[in-house]
Amino acid sequence: MVHLTKEAIEQIEGIWKGVPHVDITAHALERVFEVFPWTTRLFKSFHGHFKANDNGVQEHAKKVAHALDLAVKDITGINHNFEKLSIKHQQLGVDTHNFKLLGQAFLVQLAIAYKTEFTPQKHKYALEFFKMVAEGLSHEYH
Repeated sequence: MVHLTKEAIEQIEGIWKGVPHVDITAHALERVFEVFPWTTRLFKSFHGHFKANDNGVQEHAKKVAHALDLAVKDITGINHNFEKLSIKHQQLGVDTHNFKLLGQAFLVQLAIAYKTEFTPQKHKYALEFFKMVAEGLSHEYH
């Protein structure tokens, strides 16, 4: 389990506050769908439209961004707060590795958004946060 310092939490809050949540999430999803095409298998309703501006991706990005907003607001409670979401993803048959892949895509999108401001230290904190998110989403899997 990942444990964050007060400084790390403040950095994560600052990183997330500084980006357009739905937009960066939609682009992270597009990146995952393009780089790891097997992740699209549960999104048949998207009818093969996996670009950031496509309706299905936008709608899913809103849901993911909302969950991440909640996670950033209560970082230490991610496992508890993601309990129902974890159960839902398990029931849908989502491979827990996909959560890590999405975290990687977010890191790329954050680097694109922040450019030189996305320092190695901020990268480290963001990576720790997305590890916590992946753990939280996987927490109720049996």
